[in-house]
Amino acid sequence: MNKYILTLFLVTSVFISCNNEDDSFDPNAKRLPPVITAPINFADPNLNQQGVDLYNRLTNLTQKGIAFGQQQPFGTGNNFPVRNKLENDFFEVAGDHPAIAGFDLELIGLQPDIQSNTAFLLDEFINQFTAAIIKAHENGSIITISWHHVNPKGFGTPNDGSFNDVVKGFLKGGEFREVYIKRLARAARLLNKLVDANGNSIPVLFRPWHEMNGDFFFWGEGFRTTEEYIQLWRDTVQILSEDFNVHNLLYVYSPNFVANRSEYLRNYPGDEFVDILGIDIYDFQNRKFLSTALKNLEIVENISIEKNMLFALTETGLTNVVDNTWWTESLYKAIRASSISYVMIWRNDMTSFFHAPFLGHPSENNFKEFLDKEVILLSKDIL
Repeated sequence: MNKYILTLFLVTSVFISCNNEDDSFDPNAKRLPPVITAPINFADPNLNQQGVDLYNRLTNLTQKGIAFGQQQPFGTGNNFPVRNKLENDFFEVAGDHPAIAGFDLELIGLQPDIQSNTAFLLDEFINQFTAAIIKAHENGSIITISWHHVNPKGFGTPNDGSFNDVVKGFLKGGEFREVYIKRLARAARLLNKLVDANGNSIPVLFRPWHEMNGDFFFWGEGFRTTEEYIQLWRDTVQILSEDFNVHNLLYVYSPNFVANRSEYLRNYPGDEFVDILGIDIYDFQNRKFLSTALKNLEIVENISIEKNMLFALTETGLTNVVDNTWWTESLYKAIRASSISYVMIWRNDMTSFFHAPFLGHPSENNFKEFLDKEVILLSKDIL
């Protein structure tokens, strides 16, 4: 009988251990961000003063806490379509704007490359997009922009062959080189229009070709070589800065979560082409978010210290916030002792796809409790 009791105890212990993602969480860990100095050279050798100032600002803010943000937080969300006003879920719940506001350049590629007679639509998109960014900047948010490039082969899937060799086609001599250059020209037109009321350039944390170690984008693993990816990144930096005179960008390198240091650096384009390190880690409800986040942030932190670079949790979230204590029991535990500069959750689109609670959502109070933590910074905290 004792043998069966012992066996049951061992099996139960293993089960609890395997399913308790808090095992690696140290509640006594203190946040001790390293002192990062401004690099001698930025990815853009002609980075304007506003871009340099943003880097220095982030360096100083990192010593104070973690800037918290959301993708596409202005004029969107569950409350916005119903109320038909330029409010948003984040502000209505938090009472403040996010410290980091994310945007995406996807439509730059979508409209002109796949539709016809789109000159007017493109102009309208650029005008609305720049207006939204300028408004976010005026509200005190730091701007970050990603780019979900539209596949020039059309709306295929990773399994139908349409992702293969697109990156190769974007490189010099490739079949999509002209498409790629035109997209960069449109992006440059938009980025150079980002100017505040005083005529000063608005700096941007620019995050192209992200999550490249995944297999869900055409620039991901299996659809191109490592060398092709690195060249594409370097081309993007050089063409925007040298050919199109875009000098307000800090370039952010951000893989999806990784297994180890080697995977993180596999596609790294080199220190001379990167300004900030990032990592994207989502909660997939597999009880592994906290342990994965802690491990990954430690990996990136070690690399950032070696390279004297800032680093961030560039995307995270729990879709539809199905855990009402996720903010304090998962996300906060993952980042509270980290020396990340900022963390950004993904966007709110509709009641069936959101990442920040809206008014009346069951996690609203827990979200507010999270935001009230001393280490978490919103726009009013970074002025």
